[in-house]
Amino acid sequence: MPKLTLSRCLHTLPALTLALVFGWAAWERFRLPLTPCVDRDVWAYLGPGLDALLGEPFREWFGQCFLYPWFLYALLRVGGSFRWITLVQGLLGLGTGALMFCCWMELRRLLPAPRLPAFTFKLLGAGLAGVYLFSTATVRFERTLRPEAVFPFVVVLQIYCNLRFIRARFLDGQPSCALISGGWAVFLSVAASLLKPGFLGVVVLGNLPIIISLFRAGQPVRDKLLLVAVPVLAAALLLIWPEWKLRQRDPTGPLFLAQSLFSIHADLINDQIAEDLARLAPTPYSPEFLAATHAALTEALRESRGEEGKYWHALGFKADYLRFGDKAGNHAFLRELTDRLGGKDQSVEFCRYYYWRAMRGQPLGMAAKIARQFGVFYRIGRCPAYMTYASFNLGKEYRLSVECLAPQPKLPRYPPGVALLARTAALTNSPLQIGPYRLTARINQFLSKTHLFWCVWAGLLAVCAWRIQAIRAVFGTAAPVLLLLYTYNFGTVLTLAIGHSLDIDRYSQYQIAYTLLPDFISVWLAVEALMLFRSFLRSRQKLTDSSPVAG
Repeated sequence: MPKLTLSRCLHTLPALTLALVFGWAAWERFRLPLTPCVDRDVWAYLGPGLDALLGEPFREWFGQCFLYPWFLYALLRVGGSFRWITLVQGLLGLGTGALMFCCWMELRRLLPAPRLPAFTFKLLGAGLAGVYLFSTATVRFERTLRPEAVFPFVVVLQIYCNLRFIRARFLDGQPSCALISGGWAVFLSVAASLLKPGFLGVVVLGNLPIIISLFRAGQPVRDKLLLVAVPVLAAALLLIWPEWKLRQRDPTGPLFLAQSLFSIHADLINDQIAEDLARLAPTPYSPEFLAATHAALTEALRESRGEEGKYWHALGFKADYLRFGDKAGNHAFLRELTDRLGGKDQSVEFCRYYYWRAMRGQPLGMAAKIARQFGVFYRIGRCPAYMTYASFNLGKEYRLSVECLAPQPKLPRYPPGVALLARTAALTNSPLQIGPYRLTARINQFLSKTHLFWCVWAGLLAVCAWRIQAIRAVFGTAAPVLLLLYTYNFGTVLTLAIGHSLDIDRYSQYQIAYTLLPDFISVWLAVEALMLFRSFLRSRQKLTDSSPVAG
């Protein structure tokens, strides 16, 4: 029997901690009812699969990508129950935590001589996984029928493939491993951008290591071609082409997308209409129509800033008020505009025309809008990706679910849909709740307050590693990789700042996985830097003490 020593205890402690974290996280997820929760956007994701299950063609609704609706359809087709969706999404959430730990371990290999003891590093990795798994917003996403439930898994898997590519291509010289991991990184980045269009800006930024490798010597041209051609072809055939074909069958998509862009940029469009009227600029629309539209839009924007409109502070107004009006559906500007224009096709044409006209004619206004949106995420003392709920009651979630499911006439025609309605109604008074996870909430609060500091630290470390040989010898690979991981947030925020608004909380919250990972890495590298500095001071002290003058 092996002798129990302190060294053996320290060696097994991280594994035991990791097992405890994942075991507890699994229990927290599966002790709850497996009946999923839904919100008012549910039919954009469930509708296509429900149509297919009832014998109708699978088609997209409201311009949403096919990938997540197809995922729901496949689970219902195989499992025949909505409980399968919650089960699989919960397992993917656990898988995301496991992948984050794998990324954490992969990053340690980028330092030539890490000073932090291995068992301490692994314990921090278990803490990283725990913070993600016990954030109540994370658990809540996993229980909803939204792409946010599976998006973190795809993104963190893409990050892991990216890290594997960096090590295989730039450090270990393993061309086969680099080819496989790099190809998967490219493919998964496209899949993630289809799940959440806000990720589109990361498709280029997140694949910078692959792009850089294409211009480096020492790799055969054939391998470079394969690295790009295979994943791009696979993404085109499996993701982009089906998406393009299905969009042809979506009659609601063009109107939804055009009105969404119009409503988000309504203030800029209103300024552009006023400018066109003042300059008598030639447009396809009469001055009388534009004057009436400008007056109505000015009034709608003013109303949207009222208490009833729940003012979006970064945007300056509430875009949804322009599309849907008040709670009773009154004063919906875009609905009234569609009636005045004579139909949906004319509304699509008008919204598209003035969206692009405002983009060209209001560059300063667009720049100010983007800056305000960046200020939401990169705010001093508060990063909204870490906004987590102290707890939330399942009964309240299921009451909202009943309100959203009941009006759909097709759901009762699908037998598992009848069971879903019955179980959801039975759970409306459930006393169960998720959270509060006090330790996780405190860590999230700390990281929320210090996120901008860690971003600046990552930039300074990368600059120092580039300019100073001694620092480059220690952090030469880890520093740029850390900066690369922060570009995931930057690319997402940039895309959302241009096309939408971060006033919607979930647009920040679904970034928690790839916000949490680089922040933890920043903390670790800061500890490594402090330990390095302490070693430097000690060596200087020893030299001073041993010098003849000191003697």
